[in-house]
Amino acid sequence: MKNAIDCSGEVKEFADDDALHIWLEEQAKSYQLPYLLAHAEDGVIWGSFDKGRLITAEKVFHKPDFNVDFPKLRLLTLQQCRVFGENGEVFLWQSGGKWKGRFIAQSEQDKIIESQILYGTQGKEREGFTLLSDGSQGLRHAVPLTSITFDGKNRPVRLVVHHYITHDVTGVARIYLSRLVDLKTQKN
Repeated sequence: MKNAIDCSGEVKEFADDDALHIWLEEQAKSYQLPYLLAHAEDGVIWGSFDKGRLITAEKVFHKPDFNVDFPKLRLLTLQQCRVFGENGEVFLWQSGGKWKGRFIAQSEQDKIIESQILYGTQGKEREGFTLLSDGSQGLRHAVPLTSITFDGKNRPVRLVVHHYITHDVTGVARIYLSRLVDLKTQKN
């Protein structure tokens, strides 16, 4: 894998939701990326790729078995989408009514590694996902991660993010780009 960042913002066109899903599966397979995180008008969508096929939380934790109503991944409500893993990140976003995409490969450039804490003090596993809930607030989401150890108080799930740094001509450093890298658990 090359050690580079491609921020070309190449324009993508999708005829329908199936075309979007096929394109995402192709990207995951091509770059060997295991996870999907999408933001839509109706909520957050987590997914994973199993043997090249996209599986979303909505397909695993559905009503009436679970009292959740996760959004579907569809063009009508999608705002942005990231397919990611250690090898890189494919980012898809909408600009001026058109879809744009870019790929960031694994890079040894100067970076800050951040471990973001995700909501979830308890969870239920099913088919490669864990339905996380947080205390009495009722906040729930399902991440494509299992074998999580819960103690009922702490939030053990982490989203690992790399923030890439650049320096201007005066030597001032700034973060110019960030990418999602991994989902992990932290032992309490």
